[in-house]
Parts: sequence; structure tokens; C-alpha cells
Amino acid sequence: MNSNIHNNDESLEIYFAFVEIEPKPGQVIIYVDENTWNDFGFRIHCHFTAKLHNSDKVIQSGILFGFLPQTDNVKSDKKVFEQDYSSLNNALESRNVSRNEKISSKDMPKYFTLLPNIQAYRTLVSELGADHTTNILSQLNDLVINKVRDSSQVWFEEVIKSKVFVLAFMRNSEPFFAFHNAASVLAGEGEENFEAISHELDLTFKLDGFTNQHEVKFRFGSTQGNLIPKRINILIGENGLGKSQVLNQFCRSALRYSGTEDNLIDVRSSIKRPMINRLLAIGTPGETTNTFPGERIKTQKIYYRRLNLTRKASGSASKRVGETLVQLARNDEEIGGRERWDLFWGSLSKVMAVGELVIGLKKDNQYGREYVNLEALRNREGEQHVLELWGNINPNAEPKIKFNDKYYPLSSGQLTFFKFALLCCLHIENGSFVLMDEPETHLHPNLIADFVELLDHILEHTGSQAIIATHSAYFVKEVPRAQVHVFKGDADGGIFIESPRLRTFGSDVDSISQYVFGEDSESRLTDKLFNLVKDRSFESVDKELSGEISLAALMDIRRRMEK
Repeated sequence: MNSNIHNNDESLEIYFAFVEIEPKPGQVIIYVDENTWNDFGFRIHCHFTAKLHNSDKVIQSGILFGFLPQTDNVKSDKKVFEQDYSSLNNALESRNVSRNEKISSKDMPKYFTLLPNIQAYRTLVSELGADHTTNILSQLNDLVINKVRDSSQVWFEEVIKSKVFVLAFMRNSEPFFAFHNAASVLAGEGEENFEAISHELDLTFKLDGFTNQHEVKFRFGSTQGNLIPKRINILIGENGLGKSQVLNQFCRSALRYSGTEDNLIDVRSSIKRPMINRLLAIGTPGETTNTFPGERIKTQKIYYRRLNLTRKASGSASKRVGETLVQLARNDEEIGGRERWDLFWGSLSKVMAVGELVIGLKKDNQYGREYVNLEALRNREGEQHVLELWGNINPNAEPKIKFNDKYYPLSSGQLTFFKFALLCCLHIENGSFVLMDEPETHLHPNLIADFVELLDHILEHTGSQAIIATHSAYFVKEVPRAQVHVFKGDADGGIFIESPRLRTFGSDVDSISQYVFGEDSESRLTDKLFNLVKDRSFESVDKELSGEISLAALMDIRRRMEK
């Protein structure tokens, strides 16, 4: 990988400023973010704008910015800077730089930078190519490039130990993920690393009402060398045993809520911190609200979205299907060289005829028709045309299927597929965890295999993984037993969670149900029936129920009656 990150002799002039100033060709200007938010006293969020030599194209990006710590090993050669600065802002103030003035990096302390997320690295590579991106970032002292080239440099080692790096740069999940994984993007988008996410996670927590702790060992298979996908873990068992709370605690621990930081650990990592870039909690409105913690957009340490599948078209603007479709169509971001719209289209095509899908237009639209094919939303031939089309999409519309020149609404299962793929593809990133609580609520059992195929396609093409809490054995039959966690309780209020003994992948549903629920549920049903028929003869019971209940249940009633 090192050989693919090139040096480039094209030098650039680096300047600092309070506000955005248009650069001249060959200049980069780093300026202060107006947001005054700080991370443990450090204001690291900035922006940069640049022009390459002999070019008028302006390049812009967010950037995390910090000054090298003033230690015995790393000292500035300028006496005025024999102190640590918590931000670019106070360093500029100390130099009495005016609001519209820029100052050369030669007159400032030594510094280091990091782009805020892996998408920012992708965007630069997409716009400039890997060589020019590497050239700019090298001169901005980007940590990813220096880590690849020579992480043994004294200054680099001091940075990694510094408070500004540990407390501010690495506070949130996206820069943490970028620091560890963006090198593959700089080496070329086709080589983006989809193996960086944590594959072995242990979750431990204690709930009131149980005598022991919940302990779940999540194991996900690498995409390399596995014929059977191992990207999905299933939680299954009776109600009241804490399946939904596992999802809740996973979220709270990943978000590093107070008191939960050590509940979720990466078994393979020396620092135990899970490698999770984003967290998506997806479900129906009631289940989502009850199971998953709320969003804290401004303060949460990980990109976390709580998304609903069944909101009606007339719901809040941010959730309307037509509007969300346009939002995705307008999005040019790529993951591993694949645009988000293409990911959406490819996953949806696994379960329905996407070429027949249409979306409604506003009543007063300029086209004189009610619907337009979904494919037209990504037709980039003619910027004005596509902008006008996006503007004419009914934000409240839901997709329909065109058949014999008539338009039919999607079934509830198809609509669930559609909304899930739409929301997931809009928000997912490389290294995401997708959490779902009882997704079978709006799915016919026969559609669950299709849903798993759709989900796995998205996970595969984004280097992501999923955890599903369910009561449905149909989900269990789609994954290997090592990825299945069966919840069982004992009479003393204890909880134990185990992988099933039977081979679940491709198994029949009856066998799985019998293992997970069979003995307890059958016993309770038999108790109920026995209390109703215990004063009757077995012959009359046999005649009435033999065609309705299992032979095992019928024989159990007979044994009880004989006693």
C-alpha cells in the first residue's frame, strides 16, 4: 500500500485565516469554523479551500486541525510559540491577525491535520485523483499519510499521545475510522478497505429483574474466504428476556453513554474500542422509540440515526418517501467506487422489478402526467432537465408499479423493502452497524429470505454488519448457528444466551422453532388444553382435537388424564 501513496514535488503555499478567503492558484487557506463547539477545550474543526497550480477550480473540505504539542522532543523554533494552542482561532488572535487577513504557515507553529470522515478522503480522490490528493494532504501534514509513510517519526508519536489527538481528534467515531482506514482510499478507490469494522464484539450489562448479567458474544465473519455470508447476527427467544435491551445497550455503549463505555469491547483490539463508523437503528415508529435511545445530533460521539420504516407519506418532511428519493438521487457520494443510488438500485433489484417502479409528480407539474419512472431521477443528461424533474416530484408520494399502463400500490412487504433500502442506502457508510428490532412485523414469512438477501447486499457493498432481534425462525434459517443467539431464562431469574446446537443455515423452520420455543410454549399450550378437557374422556378429546394439535401434545394430554 505504501508504494501507491506517492510523493509529489508540486509545492503549495499554506495560509491560515479567520474566515474563508479565495485562494490563488497554488495556495491552500485553512480557516476557522464558525461553530464554537469544543472537544475538551480544543476547537479543532476548520475548513480549507485550495487551488492547484494553473487551475481556477476551487477545492473545499472540512478538516480537523491541531498544533503539535510543545514537548522536549517536539519544539517550535519560534520563541513566541513556546506554549500550546487549543485552536487555530487563539493562535491567530495571539498574532493579531485581522478578520480578513491571512498569515503564512511559515509564521505559525507546526501543526497536523485529519479530514473529518472517510467520505471527505473519497471526495478529494474523486475530484483530484490520488496523486494530487496525496500532494495536498502531505503538505497539510495529514495524519493518515504520515501514518502510512512513517509512523515512527518522533513528532508523529508525540501527536498520538497528545491530549488534542486523544480527546478531540479521536473523540468521535468518523475521524477515528478515517484515521485507521482512509489509507486504502488514498491508494485508489478500488482498494477501499471493507474489513476494518470490528468482527468480534463482546457486550455485557446487568438488567434489573435478572440474577446474572447478559453476555452476548457477537461474531461476524470476514468477507474473505467465506462461502456463507456472516454479516448478520440474530437475537431470538421469548418475550421478557432482554433481546430489545441488547440492542438498546449496544447503542448506548457504542455511543459511549456515561457508565456504558466499557460494556462493548472489541476482543481483537488492544485498546478494546469498537471499530464502528456509523450506527443505524431501523424499525417501526413504536418499536424504534421504545427500543433505541434518542438522537443527540450535536453531542453524540458516533454518527447515529434512528429511522422509521412505516411512517405515512403525510408524515414529517424529513421522512417523506418522495422527498427522500430526491435527496438520494441528488447525492453524489460513493462507497468503494459505488454511488449511493446505485447501491439502492442494486439492492432493490434483488427483490422486485425496479424497471417498473414509478413515483408521483405534483399536480401542477409541467409534464402533463401523474407519474415518472424512478430511473429518470438519476438521468444526468441535461442539468436543467433533471433539476426541474426533482423539483416536480411529489414529496408525499409513495412508489407504485406500472403494469399494462396501470399503476398499482406496492404490497406492505414490498413497501417495507423499498423504504428500508432507501433509508439504509442514504445513511449507511463503510463500517456501519445496522440494528433492527422485529422487522418481521410487516413481512410475510415467505418474504423474509428476500429481505435478508436485500440487507446482505447492502452490507456486503459497504463493509457493514447487522444485528436483528426477532421472534421469527425464518430469520434464523438464513444465517449460520454461530451468528444466532438464543435467549433462555431459568426459574431463578437467570438468563443464559447460547448458540443453537442444530445447524440453522438452511434448516427447516419447525426444527428451529422447536429448539427456541418448542418445549416451553408446547407445555403452556398443553396446560391450557388439559384444564379445559380434564373432566372428559380421552376418546372424545382425541376425536375433536387429533386433526388440530401435534401428536406429541395429544399424547401429553393423554398421560395427564391417565394420572
